[in-house]
Amino acid sequence: MLESAIKFKKAFACLLMKDSTCYKELRKIGGGPSEDDWKRVGTLLPFLNIFYDATLRLSGSRYVTCNSYVHEIHGTSFMIKSNLEDEDEGLRNMAKQMKSKYEKYYGNVENINVLVFVAVILDPRRKMSYVEWMVKDNYEANKAILLISKIKLVLEGLFDSYASFTSQPKRTQASTSTSTSTSTSTTSTFTQDVYRNRGERENVDVEELMTSKFQRDTGCMETSESKSELGKNLQEDKEAKNPNFDILTWWKDQQKRYPILHKMAKDVLAIPVSTVASE
Repeated sequence: MLESAIKFKKAFACLLMKDSTCYKELRKIGGGPSEDDWKRVGTLLPFLNIFYDATLRLSGSRYVTCNSYVHEIHGTSFMIKSNLEDEDEGLRNMAKQMKSKYEKYYGNVENINVLVFVAVILDPRRKMSYVEWMVKDNYEANKAILLISKIKLVLEGLFDSYASFTSQPKRTQASTSTSTSTSTSTTSTFTQDVYRNRGERENVDVEELMTSKFQRDTGCMETSESKSELGKNLQEDKEAKNPNFDILTWWKDQQKRYPILHKMAKDVLAIPVSTVASE
């Protein structure tokens, strides 16, 4: 309403001069809009637009909203805080009231549904690093540490739950086991041969020797197979920001690479932020 009214500022002034009936009606409520009123409308519009746009985006029913919820909520929190010291007294008072309302619903990290953060982590454009930054930017150090720990715990627990219901092909498990044992056996044999034949310099491959020694000493086989889907996904680079990016299509294309995460993302991202009108 304010956005529409400010476009007709001159029309309101003309109406007061040319329409006596309108003038009489407006006098009942203190007269028409003054110059200070119009100035305040111009001040409030950018601030109120943030909430209006967020309401429209989160009320959508034909696209994913779960991964946008935290982003929108904490974005509005940042805008509220930035207006607490504004020159306009009316805007300052509005920001203070909004901040108290925000603290009521989002100030206590114990009452936050961390699944909305999991949805952000499953967004390939954001992932865990974005969530950690956002939490630290919005909460005190102690609260931030607690919330991040809860998020990681829920994320890993959810992944383990989906992994337990996803049966792995026995042939793959057997081949992996055989490959690991063969590699270990080869490493051991190679190391023994190297140390036994130090004089035969042509038989020594330094790179292979160091790799074998590292694996023998640490018991770590640094192969992609040894990492979980979750770990590999979080370590990969983020997807570039694109206004036409379709998160559901992206996860559909990743089904073979991340079969467990694919099922998990399909369920989590299907959760609507709201099932009722958000006004």
